[in-house]
Amino acid sequence: MDARWTLIMTAAAITVAYTLRKRRTLPLPPGPRGLPIVGNILDLPATNNWLHFAKLGEVWGTRLKLRPGIRTNIREGEILSLTVLGQTMIIVNSLGIAEDLLETHGANFSDRPVMPMAGELMGFNNVLPLVQYGDRVKQERKLFHQLFGNSASIISQFGPLLTSEVHKFLQNVLDEREDVLKLVERMTGAITLRIAYGYTIDRDSEQDAFLEMFNTAATNFSRATAPGTFLVDIIPPHTRLARMATGTVDTSYEYVKEQMAAGNIEPSFTARLLEEESHEEYLIKWAAFSIQGGGAETSAAQIKAFFRAMSLYPEVQAAAQKEIDKIVGTDRLPDISDRERLPYVNALCKEILRYHVSVPTAVPHRAREDFIYERGEGATPMLIPKDSVVIPNIWKMAHDPAIYVNPMVFDPTRFIEKTGKAAELDPTRISFGFGRRICPGTYSPKPLTRSYTSPTIGKLLGETVLFLACSAILSVFNISKARENGIIVEPPSGETTGTTSHPLPFKCSVEPRNDRAVALIRSAYL
Repeated sequence: MDARWTLIMTAAAITVAYTLRKRRTLPLPPGPRGLPIVGNILDLPATNNWLHFAKLGEVWGTRLKLRPGIRTNIREGEILSLTVLGQTMIIVNSLGIAEDLLETHGANFSDRPVMPMAGELMGFNNVLPLVQYGDRVKQERKLFHQLFGNSASIISQFGPLLTSEVHKFLQNVLDEREDVLKLVERMTGAITLRIAYGYTIDRDSEQDAFLEMFNTAATNFSRATAPGTFLVDIIPPHTRLARMATGTVDTSYEYVKEQMAAGNIEPSFTARLLEEESHEEYLIKWAAFSIQGGGAETSAAQIKAFFRAMSLYPEVQAAAQKEIDKIVGTDRLPDISDRERLPYVNALCKEILRYHVSVPTAVPHRAREDFIYERGEGATPMLIPKDSVVIPNIWKMAHDPAIYVNPMVFDPTRFIEKTGKAAELDPTRISFGFGRRICPGTYSPKPLTRSYTSPTIGKLLGETVLFLACSAILSVFNISKARENGIIVEPPSGETTGTTSHPLPFKCSVEPRNDRAVALIRSAYL
């Protein structure tokens, strides 16, 4: 018995020693050599990190193939690694690898990195994107699914609300054409505030206190969760910012309770959950905050990108307007039911999602355990260590020439099937994230798949808002480059830095197409 036990212990010791030795000898994904102690801290750019990550991938993917003894089926730049202050970062530039790691092996990559700045210090540790995977995440996603489970539910519950706010926006643009981008933010904020809390912005107020409160919170969150920020662990306390985030959540929640007590309440996500009296208070508060904070920012970024694209590509605008005039006519505005009958406009909206990625590097994932990654038979395995931060470079995937022809060109026709040519990959497969942390709204006890049999709230609501806004704008307005003193002003091509990225501020000219369009705008909002 003792001999048998000794044999078992010896075999176990050999196995552990072999595993540890293998772990030590396995290479990380390729990447630049870092400095002593601080590692690759100089390889984290202050702005537009998605572009830098894509460029690093091209350089180090090539070097990996030239390294003696390394066999790989990975294309250039698909995956690379950086190490900063002892923290390993895995950058994934490939859709195939992102799906392989974050979905096929999603159980190991469903956590989030600890973000001291955004979490404890700024008060966002209870926001769904930063919560570690577990029962809390599953419960909150289930709440979203119950309310936003399918497109029919979205349209029946919120169709009139969405249409109303889009029509208000058209009216506002007609009256205040000098600040279109600000009006976009006001419209998307108004939509999500009504859905989450039943709160309607005062149309006559220039600045709505509720909306400004959420805009500030969304800006703080976007800046604090950008890749690299989570590595900061020695910073002064930001208790004022933490109180601001908590105060925003509490104030909006109490507003709904007060309106319900007064019998003056518009149906909303928060009101419905309070009426059910079966959910914990903190869960309702932070779930509603996720709707407003996430939905308004990303939709605003996409619609701003639409205005910029239309000023740069007048031929695309003309083709979309021709389709709307032919199918919808000029006596009414497009509505949700027209979407299937407007294939070019629908393709234009998809190209907006692809061309301007509103969340270019997503919210990073974290490896729960060591993971040995082998891509292809006979390939040299790579080590993704426990607690590595995994960053999917969604911008790179959406601009990958292996997926999209001439990816730097804005071309809606890429999503229209032609004789002998299939439509290119639907960008919603990329834009809303991966695995168990895909944009919330779908609940399942099993890992999510890419089948989209149950689309997410981000996909359903986001695409609906984008189509309604873009089709309505195109039906009544012409968009062109701005002129100052007779000189055309070219819009800048860059984007802001943060978890959510907007086009850099730009000016454009927005004019009614004709007198009939003016009359239609005036009559649409009563």
